[in-house]
Amino acid sequence: MDQLLLRAIVGTVIIVILLSLAAKRGWFLFSLARSGRPAVGRFTDPTVRVEAEATEVLGQKKLLMWVVPGTAHVFAFWGFLVLGLTVIEAFGALYDPDFAVPFIGTWAVVGFAEDLFGILVLVGILIFAAIRIKNNPSKEGRWSRFFGSHTAGAWLVLFMIFNVVWTLFLYRAAQVNTGVFPFPEGAFASEYFATWIQGLGVHTNEWIETIGLWLNVGVILAFLLLVLNSKHLHIFTAPVNVYTSRRPNGLGPLLPIYYDGKPLNFEDPPEDASFR
Repeated sequence: MDQLLLRAIVGTVIIVILLSLAAKRGWFLFSLARSGRPAVGRFTDPTVRVEAEATEVLGQKKLLMWVVPGTAHVFAFWGFLVLGLTVIEAFGALYDPDFAVPFIGTWAVVGFAEDLFGILVLVGILIFAAIRIKNNPSKEGRWSRFFGSHTAGAWLVLFMIFNVVWTLFLYRAAQVNTGVFPFPEGAFASEYFATWIQGLGVHTNEWIETIGLWLNVGVILAFLLLVLNSKHLHIFTAPVNVYTSRRPNGLGPLLPIYYDGKPLNFEDPPEDASFR
């Protein structure tokens, strides 16, 4: 069987199986969300809400209050925004070896940005891993910021993100060596990794490209399925939550609690035994 035909057939099978499972889960979550009562006042002041999207989602304002983990999160967040183009490229290359994103698919600046943020995502993973090792709850106990959290799930997510990136560079490096890479210049990391496997020859690189595409598409869709079935669903829901959040300050400060007709002062609580 022709390799390109095999690439398309196997790729289609991977897409149909994993995307069907993801769509089933996504429909369940959508139906669950619709079953609730309509929220009131969550779409007022659109200008304020768009500004919140720009500063809190795109600008990562709140997360950057913690410089190191915040920076790592910025790398991961913006990395996945930019690498969204590579998802289109991978799916397209399953069916057309010369595929490129329309209009911008051969621009050097796009190839550079994709490779740059691919590397920055790896840097972010290393930072997250170092933070989790340093704050290991099995050693730090309650002093650990991760005490009581599902650490295994977090490590799995980091592992899946790593898989997305290395499979991306694997097939891109092979594309460089087979002459079908859409970026004639700019993609510095892909060109560098291509030198690692250049000596294997064109035929072997064609198979590396095919296998790399299968792995990349499979990992992307498996990661999507994982996210839809875990607490990391916030990757998709965070922009919606920010836009529809109560403004300007949630529900506001806690209202006074009255005891015996008077506002309760917690610094000097009453001696009444019924209160205690």
